[in-house]
Amino acid sequence: MNKLALIIILIFSIQCKSQSNIIDSKDRCNHAPINRNNGNLYTKDISNIYAPFIGVWKWTSGNREMVLTLIKQTKYHLISGNFNYYEDRLVGYYVYKENGVTIIDTSGDDLSEGYGLKVNFDISCSGRVSTASFKDVKKEKYFIVGLEKLSPTQMKFTGKVGEGTYLIGRTPTTVYLGSTFPLEMVFTKQ
Repeated sequence: MNKLALIIILIFSIQCKSQSNIIDSKDRCNHAPINRNNGNLYTKDISNIYAPFIGVWKWTSGNREMVLTLIKQTKYHLISGNFNYYEDRLVGYYVYKENGVTIIDTSGDDLSEGYGLKVNFDISCSGRVSTASFKDVKKEKYFIVGLEKLSPTQMKFTGKVGEGTYLIGRTPTTVYLGSTFPLEMVFTKQ
């Protein structure tokens, strides 16, 4: 009987040891250092910060229009380079038109990619939704974008040209000035 109890305790101990460490995405900056390479970490959107941003959003101004679609991926397994962990993330795609003509359409992107996504948002250390990446395909450059919920049906999109090393491994490929689309927009939920 003692052997059976010992075996049960041993199996239970091994199972408990192999479970993931779950950290609320908004609190990940308070847990330093975070081991992101052993597959046992899960940065989860426990506080549901992404929830108000999920859906299809539309901005129009005169003859210009942008439709932004945002999707929450739950427990996405990121394996790349030194990284091996799970995370909740907000990804998506956009279609930008002028005079009814499509200028940029990223809707064919593979949203299961770990890196190289054109639309990918994180929860910053301040608890705000901001970019991991947002690419202007036509200008071949990435922008830093923040999203701010204005009401249940509106959100503000504020972008600026990325500087420094926030996009590790991505170097500027062109010298195109400006952006294809405005970097200040108010989107309405569709």
